Amino acid sequence: MRPNPPSTTPLFLLTLTLALSCGGAHAAGSLWQRDLKCASEKSERARVICKALEKDMQWAGTGHAMPGLPSFQVTFKTAARVFCRLPVRAEDIPTLVEMGLWHRYASTDHSMRAAQLTNGTTSLLALLGDAAKPHYPSMEAIHKPQAWMTDRKIDSLRREIENMTDHPASVFSPRSPNYLLKGGCQNVP
Repeated sequence: MRPNPPSTTPLFLLTLTLALSCGGAHAAGSLWQRDLKCASEKSERARVICKALEKDMQWAGTGHAMPGLPSFQVTFKTAARVFCRLPVRAEDIPTLVEMGLWHRYASTDHSMRAAQLTNGTTSLLALLGDAAKPHYPSMEAIHKPQAWMTDRKIDSLRREIENMTDHPASVFSPRSPNYLLKGGCQNVP
């Protein structure tokens, strides 16, 4: 007879207790809510995109090699749903670039919330794929660019998106059998 494996419940409860008792309740609260603080986005379209990402966040475990606490996250499926339901188009690229770069480089909020918003905007840009390439803004094209935003950072983001969409195994590549938009938006759950 095999012994029963130890339960993970005590470990989870201990972790939860530590997070809440060590002043982590405020930080943890953002993990356990669908709250991307969309009202703080700079434009109306950015708020609409943010609210759509927020609404479709999914409950998932954090971490990669080590399992972490579950939380609401912007997943690939979240991005595909938002991409199709809004819909997101090439005209949204300047807004997505500004949102993504702001939360990556300029925001003083380095929380999980900001990371989820960055993941969402990057995924939406990747889903636009080749259609996005001619529409990436330059510094001159962005309305009231901020001091932190440079052509180099915009170009770096563009290259990151190209790497995501050019790799045949990427869920953002139409060549992948796991392409998020395989069969078009009508097949996105």
